[in-house]
Amino acid sequence: MFKFKDVEIAFDFRSLPQCDQEYLRTMSYETVQNRSVKHTGWSFTETYSDAGNYTIFNDKDAMNTFMGEFNAEYDHTASHLLHGKKYWFAWTYSNKNR
Repeated sequence: MFKFKDVEIAFDFRSLPQCDQEYLRTMSYETVQNRSVKHTGWSFTETYSDAGNYTIFNDKDAMNTFMGEFNAEYDHTASHLLHGKKYWFAWTYSNKNR
């Protein structure tokens, strides 16, 4: 079961305005609980077997570097601009169901 407290934050999350923190929490929950990833009809858990290493980044290059260190596939989703800044929610997964 997904819990936001298990998400690693790769920056100072508490420095964000409260509304942006709530947006990123909601974005992560909605992503993991999605019933049709990219309009495929497959749920998040069906699409991303054994998903883990959930992390939120404020820099795309940092995300690619960090997630590239894992010995697994990874994917991500990006936020809208929040006070002029974009954020990325990334996770690793097994591609055995793909």
